[in-house]
Amino acid sequence: MKKNLIYIGLMALLLVTSCDSALERYPLDVPSAETFYTNETEIQGGVNACYSFVVAGTNDYLSPEFSWDALADVVFIRGGGFAQNNLMSVLDYKDNYFRTLWRDMYQGVGRCNLVLEKIEGNKDKMAADKVKQFQGEVFFLRAYYYLRLTNMFGDVVYLDKPVGTVAEGKVVTRTAKAEVLKKIYADFDKSAELLSGSQVNTLGRVTWGAAMSFKARAALQNNDWATAATAAKTVIDSKKYSLLPSYANLFTETILNSSTNTEQIFTQMHLVTAKNATLWPRFVSPRSVTGGFATIVPTQNMLDSYLCIDGLDISKSPLYDKANPYNNRDPRLRYSFVLPGDLWNGYIYDTRKDKPNTLNAAGATVKNLDSYNSTEFTSFTGYGVRKYYDFKYVTALTQCETPFMLCRYAEVLLTYAEAKIELNQIDADCLGAINLVRNRADVSMPTVDAASQAEMRRIVRSERKVELWNENLRYQDLLRWKRAEVVLTRPIFGRPVLGDPSGYKPVQFDEFGDPVYDLASYAPHPSTDYRVLILTNFNKNRDYLWPIPEAELSLNPGLGQNPGW
Repeated sequence: MKKNLIYIGLMALLLVTSCDSALERYPLDVPSAETFYTNETEIQGGVNACYSFVVAGTNDYLSPEFSWDALADVVFIRGGGFAQNNLMSVLDYKDNYFRTLWRDMYQGVGRCNLVLEKIEGNKDKMAADKVKQFQGEVFFLRAYYYLRLTNMFGDVVYLDKPVGTVAEGKVVTRTAKAEVLKKIYADFDKSAELLSGSQVNTLGRVTWGAAMSFKARAALQNNDWATAATAAKTVIDSKKYSLLPSYANLFTETILNSSTNTEQIFTQMHLVTAKNATLWPRFVSPRSVTGGFATIVPTQNMLDSYLCIDGLDISKSPLYDKANPYNNRDPRLRYSFVLPGDLWNGYIYDTRKDKPNTLNAAGATVKNLDSYNSTEFTSFTGYGVRKYYDFKYVTALTQCETPFMLCRYAEVLLTYAEAKIELNQIDADCLGAINLVRNRADVSMPTVDAASQAEMRRIVRSERKVELWNENLRYQDLLRWKRAEVVLTRPIFGRPVLGDPSGYKPVQFDEFGDPVYDLASYAPHPSTDYRVLILTNFNKNRDYLWPIPEAELSLNPGLGQNPGW
């Protein structure tokens, strides 16, 4: 019981070093916190350990780093377990994933609290710039963990110092989300203040820009438009960041690893030697790649959301051709998806069951390993993921060192634009932020002119959906917009197993640009219609918050439960 209590955030007794393996062995094989943090090297190790849970919350194929959008309508996970069950609203508070995320975030909070205490107690042993750097990073990380907690659980236990006894742990209560948000802002502000003059720009490290950008994100996710606009504008006016000219190249490993990448703001690094390589290539590789799972895939819902190059959706644009549905579309579609007919891994990609053979790069007819004729475990949607994919890993699918951006400048621009729109301040700065994103050199979508607040709201939401596809923000967007109860009650579709796109039923779009499908008009699978992958459900009286985990309530009933759970 003592260990479990500590896991919910009472981490004073969990000792932190820079060795990842030691972090998880509780607690007899690590030094005492009272004697270990005595010099700069040891405290640097403690700061490093505070980063350990930045991308925590992985569950099978679901990852907050590269597939969190599968909780929404734009990505589908075959055999997705928690993600699919969440979409169908069939989970209860006993599901272990709720506890895993809660525990991991509080482990992160606990480490931050302990290390902040140790930095303060030993600051006379370190150079002043080191103290500021260490504190700045840890204040950010504590705010980051609390933001994730409040986003998913609402009111949470707020701890800003280590708790050392079981008795204390039994009486903690939850603090109102609004109050925690103020503390999150304060930590991001403190981080920005401490890091404002820092020359440390190592990829993966917290910077001034990360602190201000995440403050903007936190405010946006809580409908605090004025704070979001101010924080985002501070980042924009700093001139520290700019969009790269090529969306297609932005997600390549070479660019991601470059210290001259002016777009990335906070990035999660991966190294085999650090034992934090990912399985990303295995999960998204087509079946033509030996060992590829084709598990994480784009949805038809997302594909239909890409506008045509005239800025109109496919229900309105004269450029849309059902027989050639991928032509004349927003270029970001082809930069993000692997589409039927693409040369991919040396083969013409197509999953249709009536395509048992395909052509290789030399033009020879070969067996189509991606066809439903060859395997039922090909992409369930008929599409693949191009974004972040690197063919260097086709022979090392479990040793991916590709970094993933957790925040980039395009998001800040769209945050600023959305906040200004919600404030009904649709001025040149607001339009300029959107148009910078849309007018990237290899995107060149039509420039947006001033329009009504309702129309601008539709535009910026559509732009977020497309620009930030599979960057793990869509689910939270639907929650904060109160759109989950609409969008997540619609079916998730894939491309037909059989059939010709010219026979697809027309797609309509709602006032926010999301596709609307008449389920009754689609024939059951297999058919010439879109493949229905999952019938979603969303309980608006319950599902906007996740439940306080059963194990935590058992340890401390005073935490209380969220409504409906």
